Amino acid sequence: MSKCFQTFFALLFFFYGFEALSKSTSTTKLQTKRFAELPAKLEIYKKAVLATYDLKLLPNLKSLEQEAQAVDNKSVQAEALLLVALLKHRYGDYRESLTLNQAALDIAMELRDPGLLIKVYLSIVGLEVSLERFKQANEKMQKIDLLMAKLPAVSRLKAKINLWKSRIYFHQGSYLQALYVLDSAINKSNANKDVFVELLIEKAKVKLRLGEHIQAQNLLDQIAHYNIGNQYQYTQLIIKVLKAKVYLQAGLFVKAILTAQDALKSTFHTRFLEQQAELQHTLASSFAQIQDYQWAHLYLKRFAFTQKALDLQKRNNKLLQLEAKFDFEQQKQQLTLLEKENAIKQQQIMQQKQAIENTALTQQRIILIVVLLFTLLFFMYWRWQSKRTLNILEQQVAERTQELALRNKQLQTLSYTDSLTNSFNRHFLFTHIDEYLPQGNFSESTIMCLIDIDHFKQINDSYGHSAGDVVLKSFVKVLKSTIRQNDVVIRWGGEEFLLIMPNISRKAAAEILERIRLNIEEYDFTANNERISVTASFGFTPIPLVPDKSILDWEQTIELADFCLYLAKNGGRNAWVGATGLVDHEPFDAKSILRDTRALITQRKLKAISNCEDIIKSL
Repeated sequence: MSKCFQTFFALLFFFYGFEALSKSTSTTKLQTKRFAELPAKLEIYKKAVLATYDLKLLPNLKSLEQEAQAVDNKSVQAEALLLVALLKHRYGDYRESLTLNQAALDIAMELRDPGLLIKVYLSIVGLEVSLERFKQANEKMQKIDLLMAKLPAVSRLKAKINLWKSRIYFHQGSYLQALYVLDSAINKSNANKDVFVELLIEKAKVKLRLGEHIQAQNLLDQIAHYNIGNQYQYTQLIIKVLKAKVYLQAGLFVKAILTAQDALKSTFHTRFLEQQAELQHTLASSFAQIQDYQWAHLYLKRFAFTQKALDLQKRNNKLLQLEAKFDFEQQKQQLTLLEKENAIKQQQIMQQKQAIENTALTQQRIILIVVLLFTLLFFMYWRWQSKRTLNILEQQVAERTQELALRNKQLQTLSYTDSLTNSFNRHFLFTHIDEYLPQGNFSESTIMCLIDIDHFKQINDSYGHSAGDVVLKSFVKVLKSTIRQNDVVIRWGGEEFLLIMPNISRKAAAEILERIRLNIEEYDFTANNERISVTASFGFTPIPLVPDKSILDWEQTIELADFCLYLAKNGGRNAWVGATGLVDHEPFDAKSILRDTRALITQRKLKAISNCEDIIKSL
């Protein structure tokens, strides 16, 4: 009988053990299957993010991160966090993006995977570059350089690292260093098609910034061979932006306008705000070149508005980082206070225990006095600490307000200044022109003078564009040293400048222009230890053209000055020509003056003067 019971219990034990083992095995197989499927899902979502940057992908990415965490696939979990951080970064949520990058960095440090660590650091570098924190970006790149030694000899990450190095150099203005890194990466690149296209795009940007639009066009043609129809929407937009800039530099202004307007249709979204600003600036420059100043002014205003929104977004995110740092310090102070409170409470408990043990009324009174004393001291300390914290906060707010005011002033100055010559730009003219025009009474004159460097293209071709840049800087230096203190020099475009001389007579203006012409002719222009001979031609017109009469507005006045500049250049260059006024008894409107300028000068109905009388006589 006992053997039967033993057999029964043995069978029962075997049955339940087999069932438990079966369940465990099936669970393990399911987890293994899910673990193996995660990398494939990650690649699908990665392509979707890079193709569209659509926020609708966030729930899917968070779900993928949770699945990876559930099956302990930390590598997929970290890369999912990086994709979410990239989306947050693209939509301007830099604070959340930084938090997600830090979470991914913690996982990568735990895994000690150099490839994953480099991906995380590159993501943080992109964030730092967007916030213009180049010092922190370079520190991360130094860490990446140390990790590169642990990578295989052939690694696609190396091309990505060089890409970000070149971007940092580009944003810091080190274009030749950026070009060197890009050439090295392209020549040795074993990256995939997308990264190689990014390298070519970055090189095209550098070439455009250096003014080498033909080489930039060749790079864009090379990109077109990589089946542009299959490229991501963001990449296609960047290529259109670059094409528009190439056309602008090449002087194909209509093509630049059409390309920029076509690209602008796909930028009306916050994730493409930077490209929208670039396209608006390109359109403003192109319309200005074809002398359609109404559209140029419109797009310039839109560019200023978009740029202001970008600057505000960056400034707000920097403030958020400061607020996060302040919140951390505040929590630290609260923890210190709590520790002190706990210490005081523990002391009170010990005193109460002693009072209970001794049960003496005197001791109880002493304990009560001690408690009251500590309470008073704590209250006084709390009041002092609160006042001290308030003073620190007020000081920080005042410093931040002062810093923001200084930044805004610097930004305004940058928007009005030509970066190469440090003279004013067209944006300054459109904003402040009314301040330099005669007000009310037309007895005062403002001279509008267009100045063009003679044979500047030959200088660029013979000595190089860097020498041309040196000539432009020295040219503006000579102008500023010769003109009056209240005169204004504006870079009108390329080697052409606009000189505004308010409250001056025609004769005095002619004398100043002659001094400028002689100073330029005699100035020692040198570049690369070579002397460059430079002369300039001038064309000027006063506003108003006739005293006490407003015939031409300031734009028409500049157009008349441009015709005078044409006469000076056509008459042999290194000369000035000025249309100084109409014969009083001859009534003319603006259109007839601008249309029949040559005939009016020939008929002596429009007064013209020049340092070279043969120019006037030859008309």
